[in-house]
Amino acid sequence: MRKISILIPCYNEKKLIEKSILQAINLKSIKKEIIIIDNGSTDGTQNIIKKYSKKKNFKFVLRKKNLGYGCTVKQGLKMSVYKYMYIHYSDCEYDINSIYEMYDLAEKKNLDAIFGSRLKGLSSKKLIKYFRNKPAYLGTFVFTFLYNFLYNKNFTDVIGSKMYKVKSLKNIKIKHNHFRFDFALKSILMTKKYKVEELFVKYNPRYNNTDKKVKFYHMFPGVFEILKNKIFGY
Repeated sequence: MRKISILIPCYNEKKLIEKSILQAINLKSIKKEIIIIDNGSTDGTQNIIKKYSKKKNFKFVLRKKNLGYGCTVKQGLKMSVYKYMYIHYSDCEYDINSIYEMYDLAEKKNLDAIFGSRLKGLSSKKLIKYFRNKPAYLGTFVFTFLYNFLYNKNFTDVIGSKMYKVKSLKNIKIKHNHFRFDFALKSILMTKKYKVEELFVKYNPRYNNTDKKVKFYHMFPGVFEILKNKIFGY
């Protein structure tokens, strides 16, 4: 039996939070706990979450203010009781059913982390078409290129969904609590020679990109964080 902690980070996701919770609940053939950490939503998201407060194997953190994605991942790791933690983003863009293949791959190869790639295996023609229609995702190409170039890797998408081995990441100390945490974490995973692989995941982007929490301008501090960690260490 697969045993997985499912972390659902959320912030102002009233339209989709219940869908993301139900997706996690409906997973079969998994012994799971569902950890929901809300970063101070003001749109009614927390009221929806409270509907599940008496559900078995649920854990909740409802914050009064936004402490950041990085803080959420750190707390999720501390709360996890199983070997692996899968991050199920509350916007439901990534197919949660990839959790099965991620778990099996992690067990087979004793991996510390798995990146879910939207682009793995796609032809050059499809890649061009994909980003022609979604120019906002330029950051995916930029970040992935930098990691590949700086650390001699061959990833196709470092921005997608994630599964982590809890024991491995609990030993990593990162001071950032917001979105820079994710870039610092990837730098450390590659610098310290953790075992990381990627696999293809189905992706269904939001209809309205204005609802996305990560904006285009976040690319610049992300690039800075990657370069800083490579040049000066962490």
